[in-house]
Amino acid sequence: MRKRILGFVLGVLFAVVVGGCFGTRGTGSLTGVVWDGKGPVSGVLVEGGGKSVLTDGDGAFLLEGLPAGKYYVFFSHPSYTGVVVQAEVVEKETRFINAEGKVVLPERTEGNLKEYLFALYELGFYERVLREAESFLLVYPKNVEVIFLKGASLFFLGKYQEAVPVLEEAAQAPGNPFADDAQYLLAKCFSEGLRDYSRAILEYQKLIDAYPESEFVGNAWYEMGDCYYILGSFQDALAAYERAQEFGGEIARKALYSAAHCLYRLEFYNRAASQFLEYVARYPDTDLSDDAQYFAGAAFYKANRFADALQAFEDCVRLYPNGRWYNGILIAPAALFHKGLCLEKLGRYVEAYHTYLEIIRKYPGAKWADGSSLIQNVQFRIDWLRRYVL
Repeated sequence: MRKRILGFVLGVLFAVVVGGCFGTRGTGSLTGVVWDGKGPVSGVLVEGGGKSVLTDGDGAFLLEGLPAGKYYVFFSHPSYTGVVVQAEVVEKETRFINAEGKVVLPERTEGNLKEYLFALYELGFYERVLREAESFLLVYPKNVEVIFLKGASLFFLGKYQEAVPVLEEAAQAPGNPFADDAQYLLAKCFSEGLRDYSRAILEYQKLIDAYPESEFVGNAWYEMGDCYYILGSFQDALAAYERAQEFGGEIARKALYSAAHCLYRLEFYNRAASQFLEYVARYPDTDLSDDAQYFAGAAFYKANRFADALQAFEDCVRLYPNGRWYNGILIAPAALFHKGLCLEKLGRYVEAYHTYLEIIRKYPGAKWADGSSLIQNVQFRIDWLRRYVL
C-alpha cells in the first residue's frame, strides 16, 4: 500500500467517470450475487452507470438499462467493507459482474477499510473517498494515512482551503509514510489553488528541508521557481530552476526552458540565447521547442547580435513553420517580423521590405502572442521604408 500513490494519481488520465462508461450504444444488464464469508448478504447497495439496486434475500442483484461499455460498480453495506469492481456491459445481454458471478464483501476492519479507501483514491473517486474517510475517521481518528487521503482528495477536488488544515495535520503526524506527499500537496494548495505564492515557497522549502530524499523534491524546486517568477524575483527563480535541473527527466527539461526565461528577464541576453538554443538542441520536438527557438532570436536581438538573431528567427520559421504560442497563435509571423527588423539593423533594407510583404501575403490576419494586431506593425515598417529608405 506504500508509495508511490501520489505520483500515480498525478500522472494518470482517468478514463472511466463515476457512474459512466466508455460507450453509449445500446443497453445491457449486470447480475450476480453478494456474499460475506458465510453466505449471501441482503440489502447491499449496488451502484453503477447511474443505476442502483439492493440485493434481495438471496444476495442477488440485477442492474438493468446500462449503456454498453465498461463500468466501475460499487458494493456497500454498513456492516461490511465496500468493494469496487470493473465490469463490462454488452448490448442486449445480461452478464455476470465477474467470472464467478459473485462479489464477496470483506469484514469491516480498520485494515480492510483503509485498503478500500486507497483503492478508491487510486481510481480517482475522490468524492467517495471523502465520504468514506469521514466515516472511517469517526471510528479511527488517529489513522494518519486516511487523514492524508482525505486531504489529498480535497486537493484534487479543488477544495484547497478545506484541504490545507487536513494536509497540515497529515504532514506533521509522526510516522506518517505519506508525510512528504501531504507536504507537497499542501504547497500546491497555495501555489496552484490559492495563489498565495509567498506561502507556497515556504511550504516547498519545508518539503525540501524535511524530506531531502523524497521523489517530490525536484518538483518542489521547479514549482518554487514558478512562484518566484510570478512574484518577479527572477534571481531566486533562476536558482530554483537550476536546482531542479539536477533531478533530470521531465522536470529538468522544463526547468532548462524556464531558467532561460529568467536569464532573459534579468537581461543576461547572451546567456539566455545560449540556453534557449541548448533547449532546442536537446529537445527539438517538444511543445516548447518553437518558443525556445523564437526567444533565442529575441535574446540575440536584445544583445545587439543582429546576425545571430537573424539566423535564429530564420531557423524558427524553417524548423517550426506551424509552431504556436500557448493560446494557438502562430509564431512564424512574429519570427518573420523580427527577421525583418534584423535585416534593417544590418542595412539590408530591400530584403527587410520583402520580408514584411511576405508576412502580409502569407499571414494577412497575423497577431502577436497577446492577440493584438501584428499586421499594423508590419505595415508601419513598410511605410517607413518606402518613405525614408527605398
